[in-house]
Amino acid sequence: MSELIKDSVTAQNSSSAELAERLQAHPNVLARVSSILDIIENQDNNCETASGTELKIISELQKMGNEALQDWGNSQQKKKAQACEKSNSWRRHRKKLLSWPSLFGTIQVIEQTFLGVENGKVFRPFSSSAQIHCRGYSLPLQRAITDFGADVSFGRIPEKLQEHYGITVPISSAQAITQKHAREVNISQKKEEPLIPNIDGVEQIITEMDGTMIPIVKTTPAQDDDEITDRRKTRELSWKEARLSLVRIPKAQEGIIGGTVGTVSEAGKQLLHSAIRAGIGRNTKVHGIGDGASWIVNQIMGLFGENARYLIDFYHLCEYLAAAAPGANVQQRKDWLKQQKQELKKNQVLKVLKNLSKHIEPEHIADKFAPVRVCSRYIKNRLEYLDYKGAMGASHICLAAYKPVSVMCMRRHHPQNVQRRG
Repeated sequence: MSELIKDSVTAQNSSSAELAERLQAHPNVLARVSSILDIIENQDNNCETASGTELKIISELQKMGNEALQDWGNSQQKKKAQACEKSNSWRRHRKKLLSWPSLFGTIQVIEQTFLGVENGKVFRPFSSSAQIHCRGYSLPLQRAITDFGADVSFGRIPEKLQEHYGITVPISSAQAITQKHAREVNISQKKEEPLIPNIDGVEQIITEMDGTMIPIVKTTPAQDDDEITDRRKTRELSWKEARLSLVRIPKAQEGIIGGTVGTVSEAGKQLLHSAIRAGIGRNTKVHGIGDGASWIVNQIMGLFGENARYLIDFYHLCEYLAAAAPGANVQQRKDWLKQQKQELKKNQVLKVLKNLSKHIEPEHIADKFAPVRVCSRYIKNRLEYLDYKGAMGASHICLAAYKPVSVMCMRRHHPQNVQRRG
């Protein structure tokens, strides 16, 4: 037993000695490890609060990451240069400074370049193997910038990067990187013709599409390089419909949201992309829900065929009924509306239409002054999408739409642009 313990101690000491020797080869990293140990031991009592200590450790880890990446770059550059020197195909050329922004800050490496003996072309072995070019942003940093760019304005991206990673990038670079990846996503979606995978897939998905008008501002740039134009005076405001979609699995906390200002067909493709990401297969049942606009129904039924069922959003329908409710006072209108809701949930749509017909306005009255006629027409045009009894029998099906946050935000800021589809 004592021999086993002795062997274990010996192996541990050998491993510790090897680690110490390796750290000695990287003095910057060793110094940073010592700094972290000082924070842990807190001998000078400067780290009393958890939050303050956490911020100090984050700062040290950020600096350690920069120095580790710097040491890695120098080491790799040396290896690649030595490999080229052993080859007869290359001869040494000048040295160049290679720098690139990363999540740990800017990294700089003095790179040895080579010339091809036969073709005379410049070869940069480290840049080629590391898949980085001078002043080119690392992929992890591009990913962080794009994530922030999808959530906040371009002007706030540097602020977010400084807060979360302790680094700063120009607004112009943040904008260019975000837009570049957005274009690539758009191109990849257009190239790919989405198809439902030939697998069983998840049992059920719930999907919704909606549209709202958003303002588009266009400005005319100066035609002459020497000309200075106040672009505020040349701006033109127009409106364009943004079409958004949502796909989620029943009882799931989060859904997959897509959006486009493109055509109805593009919105449908985006919906199908989201459904594929959610796990749709050939046997997956699709429950569509929404306001019943024809372009939405056509896309959902056309994309998913026999596996799709569509249901008018119960809350949306009740908005029409509430506007059409007769009665001399508020309580009478509430009682009437409650009765219609109960009839709808029993699939007694004809009773609801009969109750509406008693109060329908004459044809010569405009729609905006005829809520009963508008409500009756809305229901008659969508009779096949009012199976609330069947939906309620399936516990995992919802009656009310799960609105994407982006749609709700746009409606809140531009309520005058929301048009009911009667």
